[in-house]
Amino acid sequence: MTATTYQGNDLMTAEHVRQFWEDGYTIVRGVFTEDEIEQMKTACDRWKFTGQLLGRTWRKQNTVIWVDEDRNNEITVRGMQWPSYHDAVMDKFRVDPRMLMIVEPLIGSSVKQIINQVHWKRPGSKTTWPLHRDVRSRRPSEAFTDLFHSWVQTGIAIDPHMNENGAMSVVPGSHLDVDHDPEDKTIWMAPEYAKDDRIHPMNLEPGDVGLWSAYTVHGGGFNTTKYLDRRLYINGFVKAENCSRGEWAWNEGRTCGLYGEQALVTFDEVDEIRGAFYASELGRKEVVRD
Repeated sequence: MTATTYQGNDLMTAEHVRQFWEDGYTIVRGVFTEDEIEQMKTACDRWKFTGQLLGRTWRKQNTVIWVDEDRNNEITVRGMQWPSYHDAVMDKFRVDPRMLMIVEPLIGSSVKQIINQVHWKRPGSKTTWPLHRDVRSRRPSEAFTDLFHSWVQTGIAIDPHMNENGAMSVVPGSHLDVDHDPEDKTIWMAPEYAKDDRIHPMNLEPGDVGLWSAYTVHGGGFNTTKYLDRRLYINGFVKAENCSRGEWAWNEGRTCGLYGEQALVTFDEVDEIRGAFYASELGRKEVVRD
């Protein structure tokens, strides 16, 4: 089955599918309710507080919390990966049936998950993401087959996601501007697109879900508001048959839980280093991934 033959459903319509393949992104509005967003907010705030208490970048196998400290000793919790191993709320929504409805028309019903991540942008912080393509982070490239047709990144808006608080900007059609060579490092970073006429913010309301391709140019600005955080819950999914890494999310439509040993995802030493550690104590540089 080719990308153009996938059909939509009541949530992820044929128009959404068309826009994803032609523009490299799409937005599904009003997926999650206000009460569900409140649950996610509370869970995110617990993890942010945990990061503030830790005070430094911390990891336990696939779970990592990235903490920056500036020259004024001010702590910024930038993000974390894989809260779902330890948090029933975040785990519930990553494999919510509505998420399967969204990704199935694009990559099928047997799906692995590579990214389970929360990003924060506190008001006035210097946190931003330069324009880039996510193919840069799908390493090693040999673990992924036909990444262009096999990968979809999703972002659940927990707060209003707008230009003022550092919304992600996207460049429609940029996924078709280049050859889909995962080893071509010249396409990973894309600062030249800042002046592209197509670029615009991906404006989302709480409960909306944005989707984008591994080759779509995107990046985020600064949060210039005084009081509004910008929490975004990102889950990256891949067609299972085309990926040798990742945790199973759905197997032929059946939800897969996070049980037993953790899978090899992005932390190569997941089996060798099982205990929790501060990155600085082991002399490690924990790169913020997306």
